[in-house]
Amino acid sequence: MDAMLQDVGLLIIAASLLILVIVHVPVLIQLRRTATQVEKIIETARMQMVPLSHDLTILSQEVRKILESICRQVESVEEGMDTFRHTALRLRNLEEELLQKVQKPLLEATALISGILQGIELIRRLFRR
Repeated sequence: MDAMLQDVGLLIIAASLLILVIVHVPVLIQLRRTATQVEKIIETARMQMVPLSHDLTILSQEVRKILESICRQVESVEEGMDTFRHTALRLRNLEEELLQKVQKPLLEATALISGILQGIELIRRLFRR
């Protein structure tokens, strides 16, 4: 009886192991398929990383060129504004200088012409009488 009990126990253990292996075979097959898919995805990503990295490098260089161009243009505008301010200051100084040089003689010429006209008017009145 002991031998029979031992045989039955071994049979139950063997049947349990067989069921366990049968249940795990589909899981292992699916695990293998999943690993294959992951390998394909990783290979695809690796192949696309090189062109993407190259494109990003080119884009970065283009952005750098654009920024350098903008900086140069800003410097040109600043130089133009400085030149404009300097010219405006010189023009204002010229205006003040001309005003000082012309104002007094112009007032004197105006006074002289007014005096001459008044003199002519006075002479004309004297001859009319």
